Amino acid sequence: MKITWYGTATIGIDDGKTRLLFDPFVRMNKRIETTPVEGFAGFDAVLITHGHFDHLYSIPKLTEVDKNVPVYCTKTPRQSLINKGVSAERIKTIKPDDIFEIGDFTIRVHRFRHIIFDPVYILSVVPKCALMLPRLFKQVAINRTMPEGKEIVAFEIESHGKKIFLTGSFRDTPGIAYPKDIDMLILANGGSVFVPEKTKEFISKYHPKKIFVDHFDNAFPPLTRNVSVERLRKTIKKNHPDIEFIKPEICKAVEI
Repeated sequence: MKITWYGTATIGIDDGKTRLLFDPFVRMNKRIETTPVEGFAGFDAVLITHGHFDHLYSIPKLTEVDKNVPVYCTKTPRQSLINKGVSAERIKTIKPDDIFEIGDFTIRVHRFRHIIFDPVYILSVVPKCALMLPRLFKQVAINRTMPEGKEIVAFEIESHGKKIFLTGSFRDTPGIAYPKDIDMLILANGGSVFVPEKTKEFISKYHPKKIFVDHFDNAFPPLTRNVSVERLRKTIKKNHPDIEFIKPEICKAVEI
């Protein structure tokens, strides 16, 4: 299988027969390389972890460009997409504990939670917000039309004996048993400088063979900034030297 990061939380997974796209988003930062919405056409299915605009905003345009691709999401983002003109027939409604197949992929939906934005991160973007008020107001207005509805999910993705666990944000739910023997954890690293602390218990408990980080880029300033993954890398290397840590390059596939 090949895993490709397209920026923010946008991930493509290709098993040689079927191509899945997760959380497609065209980054709103002209200073960094981004994939145009046309570059997201041709996948066999789109799957959404939650309804925030950096996971959902590009989908109405994508469904215009790609007339066939189905979209899998929970009820709240489904309604957001319908409000934006996406046909209800294109949307497959999912919920935690669902299991379904797309090609040779078996997908299991797990209940998850959104990371809590910490004060250090929030204070770090305040100066930019003050300098970019028109853009800030636009982003806030867009996000108000795309609520999460506390419907955060993570996906367990299995094909040809390989298992991936993909998060669009990171805060696990107490009392839920997540998959063990994971070949790769795709770990959202955005919204907090304390990701190493927040993920420590999960990584120790489920011990994936590889960790692939995303959502660390400055995708839509002023609400975002680049988040270093170096402390996370060092923490994992110290505590779990057998786990391979992958910071992907944009649009370059990684073999699992």
